Parts: sequence; C-alpha cells; structure tokens
Amino acid sequence: MRSRHIRLSAISLSALLAFSVAACGGEGSDGASGDSADKPFVVYFTGDYSGAISTNNASLDAGIKIAAEELNAAGGINGRKVVVETANDQNDPTKAVSLLQQRLSSGSKPDLVYPGGSSAVSLSLLPILSRQKILSIGGTVSTLLNDPKKFPYHFGVSSPGKDYAPALIRTAKEKGYKKIGMLYSNDATGQSSAEIYKAAVQGAGMEFVEARYEATALDMTSQLNQLRAQNPDALVLNGYGTAALYVMRSRAQIGWDIPSFCDQLASGFPYMKNLKADQLKNVFVVVSSATLEDSERHPNLGAFVEQIKKSPAAGGIGNTGWGLYATGHDALAVVAYAAQQAKTTESDKVKATLENLPQPSGAPLWYAAGPAGQYVQFKYSPANHFPTTSEETFQYVPPGVYNGEGFYAPEKA
Repeated sequence: MRSRHIRLSAISLSALLAFSVAACGGEGSDGASGDSADKPFVVYFTGDYSGAISTNNASLDAGIKIAAEELNAAGGINGRKVVVETANDQNDPTKAVSLLQQRLSSGSKPDLVYPGGSSAVSLSLLPILSRQKILSIGGTVSTLLNDPKKFPYHFGVSSPGKDYAPALIRTAKEKGYKKIGMLYSNDATGQSSAEIYKAAVQGAGMEFVEARYEATALDMTSQLNQLRAQNPDALVLNGYGTAALYVMRSRAQIGWDIPSFCDQLASGFPYMKNLKADQLKNVFVVVSSATLEDSERHPNLGAFVEQIKKSPAAGGIGNTGWGLYATGHDALAVVAYAAQQAKTTESDKVKATLENLPQPSGAPLWYAAGPAGQYVQFKYSPANHFPTTSEETFQYVPPGVYNGEGFYAPEKA
C-alpha cells in the first residue's frame, strides 16, 4: 500500500482535546461538575514488568504516561491531575486479582484501570471492576471482553479479534484455499482466537481443522504433524510472546513450509530477529495498515514518535513499533475526551458518554485511527464497547522489522 504522507505542524493531545471540546460545544476543565480538583485522577495499570512480555508492557506503560504528561500540561482531566500507578502482575491472572484486591483494600478506588496485557488477565479482573463500578479500558481483544451486560464499565481500545480474520479470508479466497488448519494455545486467549477464525473460515464455505498446545509447551511438532496429516491448504498460527517463537521453530523442525498466517497475537513476535529466512518461508503476519512504513500518517504522529524516543522505554520502538505505545496513549486519550464531554469523571456518566461519543473535529485524537479516522473508530454503543474497523485496516505481509521511527518494514531484517 503506497500512499502519500501528510505533513502538518505537530499538535499535542492537550491542544487537540481543547480544540475538540470547543468544537463540540463543551466547557473548559474547571471542575464545575463536582470533580474535586485537589484529588488526582488515578490510572491503575497492571501488566507484566518482569516476564516474557515485559517489552510489550513497557511500551504500553510509556504510551499511557506520555498521554498523562500531555493532559497534565493542560490542567489535567476536568482540573484533576492524572497520576499513573503500576502493578507487576507477571501476566498471571491470579496474581493480577490479588494485586488489584490489595489496591482496593487501601480505601480508595482508582478512576480508571488498564486491566493487563493479555485477555486472560483482563477476564480475571473485569468481574471485580464491574462490581466496583470502576471504568476500565485496554488493548486485549478477546470477544469475551466485549460484553456490556456482563462488563458494563469496560471498553476496548484495540480492534477485537474478529476484525483481523477478514484479511485472512480475502487471501484464502484469492488463493482458492478449501481447508484451513489452526494451531493455538489451550488457554482463554488461544481458544477465543480459534473461535474467531473457525467462524470466519466456515462462514466463507471452507473446512476448518484444529490442534491445540499447552501454553507452557516448548515443542509443538506433534500437533503440527497432526494437522499436516489432514492436508490443509494453509495454517493459522496462534501464540503469545515466546510461545509464538516455539510454534515457528516447530514448524521449521518438521520442514513444513505450508502458507502460514499468524493471528494478531503471533504477529507481534520479532521473527526476523530470532529466525533465519528459510525458517520463515511462506509465513505472513497481520499488521495495521497505519503502521506500515509507506502508510498515510496521522499529522501528529511524528511528534508522538519523538516523545517515545525521549521516554525510558525508547528502546522498545524497534521491537513493538509505535503502535503499542499508541495503544496505551489512545486508551487514556479516549477516556479523557469522554470525561471532558461529560464534564465529569464520574464513572456512570463517562460510561454513558463513551457509549454515544461525539467524534472529534479534524484529525482524530488517537493515533491508531489514521489521519482521517479511516482505520479505527471509537463509535461505541450500549451493545458494543469495542472500536470498529474498515476493510483497509489490516493486511497480511511477510515478516519484517520496525524501522527507527517505529514503522513496519516487511521483508527487511
């Protein structure tokens, strides 16, 4: 996808929010709604700071803190200073629950929670957050999370898992595939992904076969051989963190170069830095069109990338690209914008505003949306708490690397 780059002067999130509120007829952040200006707006971010996905966590953390700094420079959220608290859940649902319960027992509740870096952790925390009527927003994408009746205060900032499947179906139809196999992790995250791809493949009139591995497995050759015996035309591969690497190594070990399409979780692993080119023959990863090096760019993205480079987590931009930082940034930006529209940070009123969110004038406040909001739109509703996408949002490309600006360069090592 080769398209023009938009070059406009950089505008901070705080300036964009001020402009958007004025354009939508909102009022200034004077705390007039009853918010206590001397009480900070607390964002509780729980994630893995020491385990296999700590690099991803660091990027999310940095993005949230960049947004907090921008908001505080403009007076906070409705006059309340934004304070980010962190907890190291090590991507363990049980530990995440324990840490959150300890935090709640302190006598005060956070105003907003980013509930973990995996769907399994998010699913463990949402029942507690729902009972406490605490707003949460995160980048985990299991379809089980998008249940407003069960989790009324949770919103997604990343596209749900089902939005990635159409990119595979388009390719499968173009290639004339009749049978698709899938290898996935036997946990909540992997099972959710399998359900999505199974529904998409069967809905397109193709046969779906599957095999699963335990999340702690280091070798998946037996499962791959099981799939190979069923003679599929292509594979979908699921894995999170180093599990994705073990899947790919096992595929190479049995010498199976069948066209293989990584799901959204497996696509995030830096394969080119860990495997040889012959081990990645006929492997494809799904990426956001906004993150490709020749994509049309948000007018303020350059300034955001410069902020990333100045952050303590600057080194991660070559591993995760700017997109994961934007996930953290955009999560806080969406809630801040809704609170300004609602003229309060009270959870029920912010929730109601999110469910009928006025769209900002001009360039979106959230970088992953693209320069004109063509990739991701936060048009939530009472029945849907996840963003919506378009047909051009995702595409499959060969594995590559992120360049120095955090853009994805396919087929480059």
